[in-house]
Amino acid sequence: MKPIRLIIFDLDGTLVNTLEDIAHSVNFTLGRLGRPLLHLDTVRQYVGDGLEKLLSRALDGHTEHLKEAKAIYTDHQRRYLVVNSRLYPGVVETLEHFRSLSLAVVTNKTLEFSEPLLVQLGIRHYFKMIVGADSGLPLKPAPDAFLSIIKDLRVPRERAVVVGDGTTDVLAGKAARITTCSVTYGFRSEAELRRAGPDHVIHEIAELKHLFRAE
Repeated sequence: MKPIRLIIFDLDGTLVNTLEDIAHSVNFTLGRLGRPLLHLDTVRQYVGDGLEKLLSRALDGHTEHLKEAKAIYTDHQRRYLVVNSRLYPGVVETLEHFRSLSLAVVTNKTLEFSEPLLVQLGIRHYFKMIVGADSGLPLKPAPDAFLSIIKDLRVPRERAVVVGDGTTDVLAGKAARITTCSVTYGFRSEAELRRAGPDHVIHEIAELKHLFRAE
């Protein structure tokens, strides 16, 4: 097992299954704008790159509605953030196992939603740092958020790991020159993740306990 000091987790599709609540807000927004509603699997393919790209894709190029769409979506998410969203199996046990390490979250979701989501699901206290889309750093796949955390927590790159369900996590991790681990139970297919070339691929988050140990 590789000795590590820091695990950086993605949020949506990695720690929390938020897909139904995101899709609910997307379709509420589209309905208000008179646009066709989307199937859950379609929304699955649109998430991961931030709210603006999510809604631009959902609007099928009708970006003249983007500003209004963002306002509708944001208001709806505030009211219905945690309806069907749930932690994935093994998340609490895995965080507890690694609680002696520095744990962080880097997400392309804004802190306005990330922080209360983690609080309401009872896992906010595990993380030393949360970096969101509104933290003033470029979104993943840019490595800036990872590099900022590594610097602030004074962790050598070779002792840091990123765990996520998206290709953006792999690309950002590679750019930051840290170990990358993809999870297959989230919003992207295993084939798509493997094409991005992660160092590890796991099917349950608890498998991290067999790959890494606290230094």
